[in-house]
Amino acid sequence: MGGVGVPREIRIDRDLCMGSGQCTIYASGTFDQDDEAIAVVADPDGNTEAELMSAVSGCPTQAISVVDV
Repeated sequence: MGGVGVPREIRIDRDLCMGSGQCTIYASGTFDQDDEAIAVVADPDGNTEAELMSAVSGCPTQAISVVDV
């Protein structure tokens, strides 16, 4: 991931997400779950970088990625 001010995109692979909700535990300001319990990005700036990266690494199916755009 890039440095401060580098545009980024949070991606969720809906086919990989199993709805465990770990992302909402690590970064509740950024992630929510839809009606099928699949993760969605509620606010890309809702958590600190450290919290966001904890959610990425804590995803049991590695369905979340953050990429520079």
